[in-house]
Amino acid sequence: MTKEKKPINKKLVWAFIILFAGNLLFFMTLWLVNKYDNVLLDQILFQLKSPSVGANKNLLVSAYIRVGGLGILTTVIEILLYIVLSGTLKGKWSKFERYVKYTSTKVCVFFKNVALPFALATLLVAVTFFVARLKVGSYLVTTSTNSDFIEANYVNPQTATITFPKEKRNLIYIFLESMENTYWDTSAGGGITENFMPELYSLAQNNINFSANNGVGGALSFTGTTWTSAGMVSQTSGMMIKVPIESPGYGTEGQTFLSGATTIGEILAKEGYNQTLLVGSDADFGGRKTYFTEHGNYNIVDINSLKAEGRLPEDYREWWGFEDKKVFAFAKEEITKLYEKGAPFNFTVLTSDTHFPDGYICEDCQDKYEEQYSNVISCSSRQVYEFVNWIKAQPFYENTTIVISGDHLTMDPEYLKDIDENYTRTVYNCIINSAVKPVQEKNRSFGTFDMFPTTLAALGVQINGERLGLGTNLFSSLPTLTEKYGFEMLDKEIQKKSVFYNTEILEMEQIGVDKS
Repeated sequence: MTKEKKPINKKLVWAFIILFAGNLLFFMTLWLVNKYDNVLLDQILFQLKSPSVGANKNLLVSAYIRVGGLGILTTVIEILLYIVLSGTLKGKWSKFERYVKYTSTKVCVFFKNVALPFALATLLVAVTFFVARLKVGSYLVTTSTNSDFIEANYVNPQTATITFPKEKRNLIYIFLESMENTYWDTSAGGGITENFMPELYSLAQNNINFSANNGVGGALSFTGTTWTSAGMVSQTSGMMIKVPIESPGYGTEGQTFLSGATTIGEILAKEGYNQTLLVGSDADFGGRKTYFTEHGNYNIVDINSLKAEGRLPEDYREWWGFEDKKVFAFAKEEITKLYEKGAPFNFTVLTSDTHFPDGYICEDCQDKYEEQYSNVISCSSRQVYEFVNWIKAQPFYENTTIVISGDHLTMDPEYLKDIDENYTRTVYNCIINSAVKPVQEKNRSFGTFDMFPTTLAALGVQINGERLGLGTNLFSSLPTLTEKYGFEMLDKEIQKKSVFYNTEILEMEQIGVDKS
């Protein structure tokens, strides 16, 4: 006679599933707040809505192991404790019997009954932790509050009067990953005890550097400009990235990327510029390929195109794709190609060695400082300085403007944990060989989106009204939006829900998405 199988306790199955979900959410939140500095929901939503191909596999594997492993381990431990305390194994595995002999039938029943409530309580705690640490509540309140601020202050580049000089200047724009002014010592205007990037300091000091004080400084970091794609969008369009929950993808398959925005790439393309974007990774990551091809028809040079051309081995991969030493070598080749075409050119390049965590140590990095990240920052400073010197030695330099800018502040919360809490961190900027001189270079308060009209002005372009997008030409005496409204008010206003942004910048109405 076969023994009748007991039916599966569906309540317990659901309890264990919910328990695992709660543990997973808790450890995911813990990983995010410990790994990223001031990560907010808009950045997480953007990553979910944009291509993730080409991401740093080591970083992702580390996240999967830490988050998934801890979630599974904690759940298993909790299940084992439940099994022991509830008396589920009594009479089956003798080695557990000593743990349950003292457990009365009422206690056993109690633990069986509390399994599901305990799991739900665990999930509730995890959700509360997620909401609190990522400031989800304030984000939802702010983003559901309608504001016409962006519409009232946005200057459409398509309708603005923009006049180019008779002889058009070339543009070389160097985005430096996570490069901020904090990496200098306090005597130089930084926030640490040593100057990790003396070469970049020298460039800023001896050329044009817009600053909020009398020394070397930079741009403030506003919501929607604090990660790489957002930083690049901000500086090339004068607009931040806003991510309404109902918004479409940002450069995912079949999707556009801020289709209603007008960028420096589109402006220069209309003026006959040849344009190239070089990144040391997969340009699809974060929707960058879509953004730069849609807005200016840039020639994209990345790890995929270089392998297809046989300029990189098929199996080559370092860091996010290939290291900055190779990035600058390829940059020299691509700039030479652009120059030989005979037309004005715009070459944009993005470094990646200084990406957190800890950066990438290449063969040229020196072991001078205790922290690896400090050595990487120092190495990047030397590489950029050498690259600038190479540009200066080229026949096209006299008619070429160089803009060097960090893409955003570093996201590494540990690296700068000991700096003065009153120190204001700013994004690095330096403009070399500008066609014009600023009216007021120092004591300017501004954001990275002000680099959009400022870069055009550095090329000798005249902008009627001195403003484009949300940006203000820093070469002019016109107050920036930051100077006019203050950082806190401006940052709060641009976070609010904007029907104008949804309709005109994202063009959600045209693709059948509710804009309201």
